[in-house]
Amino acid sequence: MPETREVYAAEDLFSGWLDDASRRPGEPLRVRVGETVQTFEPETEPRFTDPAHVQEFVDRVLAHLVATESRYDDGTGLDLAAVPVVVRARRGRTRAHYEYDERPRRGVIAIPPREVGGAWSLRGAVVLHEIAHHLAAGEGHGREFRTTHLRLLEDIGRPVQAELLHTAYRLNGLDTGVDGDDRTLLRIGRLLRQAERTSNTAERDAFFAKAQALATRHQIALAVARATAGAEEKREEPTYETVLIGESGKRSLARYVRLMIEIARANDVRVAIYTSNTRVTLYGFPSDVAVVKALYASLVTQMVADGDAHLRSGAHKADEQQVWNARRRRWELKPVHGSTARAAFYEAWADHVGHRLSTARREVQEAAVAEDPASTELAIRAKEVEIVDYFGRMQREHGIRGTWKGTAAAGHAAPGSHEAGTRAAARARLGTERAIER
Repeated sequence: MPETREVYAAEDLFSGWLDDASRRPGEPLRVRVGETVQTFEPETEPRFTDPAHVQEFVDRVLAHLVATESRYDDGTGLDLAAVPVVVRARRGRTRAHYEYDERPRRGVIAIPPREVGGAWSLRGAVVLHEIAHHLAAGEGHGREFRTTHLRLLEDIGRPVQAELLHTAYRLNGLDTGVDGDDRTLLRIGRLLRQAERTSNTAERDAFFAKAQALATRHQIALAVARATAGAEEKREEPTYETVLIGESGKRSLARYVRLMIEIARANDVRVAIYTSNTRVTLYGFPSDVAVVKALYASLVTQMVADGDAHLRSGAHKADEQQVWNARRRRWELKPVHGSTARAAFYEAWADHVGHRLSTARREVQEAAVAEDPASTELAIRAKEVEIVDYFGRMQREHGIRGTWKGTAAAGHAAPGSHEAGTRAAARARLGTERAIER
């Protein structure tokens, strides 16, 4: 069947990389891609004892997809993730196999057990390949299957494995139909949507900064490409885009702007703020602007939800602020108003998330520079200079003047809410989702 041989070659390469990573736990996996070496820290690959153990894993995977509303439509409206899969032992030892039973409606995965020499198949890479067959509407190993396999890895909380598999596909001359900037943004968006569907705050830390790390690696790759491209080659050019923050008169607009600034700062994007705080204009490369918009849309929702939960809990009522009573001509302690508590909460939330984003960015950049000091560092600096020059030119052309002052700090007036905002931001899901356990 067309492309089957290339897919198997790519997955053999992928499995070999996972084996290398398992032999050196805690060490980054280095993969040569063309003239560069890329660094990965893939999630732990599950291993299984027998087909019954595989069945437990398959059941958990499908249950997770259904619970997180990760639909895999067959084209008729049927969600294939909701169709059960039965795992059975296979007599032959050389192949694993998937087939679909119409009656009863179910998928069947045949796995050779260890006793007949099937130890090679009792691993996550093989089992997830067969689950991808179940979830892909088409047959064979074409583009639809490959896209489904990558999406499955991301949907169950294995985005680095997905990135590795996608790299193996490319090295074997395959694509998934969604590559480059579009795929990066699609992956970030999918991670964020998965994160927003969970109500368990304990899950929010599981994969924090994977989305920012993914964005930064992509930004570095583009910067290197720009630095080495000839004048005649097509290059991404800086641009600007205006984004609505909120309607005039809406509360907390300045805090929303502050969050946007923190996200933009971590992604090489400059921000010009309307005096009303209702809009901002983002200046940067189109791919970076798209990442900032995606992250902001998810994080502002989390910030508001966390702030609402804090106020509903009544925890802010324990705070007191010193207020001058003009009638009594003395200072008095009074409870913190809800609006003050919310402002303090948002301030701390945005500051802490900004710190986490910047840390993730710095770690990825340092790793990339360590791998290829000369070209990578020069490309990063060249990109920064290009953005600074572009923003300076736009400031002159657009008449941008002054410095955004935000609003008066509220943290001193509501220290309890400020601390609560920091704690909540530490749990914020940035490309976070729960991974399927072994």
